[in-house]
Amino acid sequence: MNRSQLINELATKTNLNKRDVTTILDAFTEMVAEKTKAGDRVFIPGFGSFKPRLQTSRPARNPRNGDVIQLTPRTIVHFKCASLLIEKMNEK
Repeated sequence: MNRSQLINELATKTNLNKRDVTTILDAFTEMVAEKTKAGDRVFIPGFGSFKPRLQTSRPARNPRNGDVIQLTPRTIVHFKCASLLIEKMNEK
């Protein structure tokens, strides 16, 4: 599912127009980015949590020429599913 499909489905299920759903989705994305950039964890019960994680320096290979380069450390956002979401996904 891509962004436009998500917006269409949310608009249908919530009876909101696509513009409102897009605004909410953009605000949510921005809020998660701001909070994780500040080092905070964003937890949504029943869905999961987003938290910043330091990715250490590591070697990588350039696919074009095969050279090994050293990637610099950086902060990434890690998402962990809530157990309730996993249970719902595995229901039959």
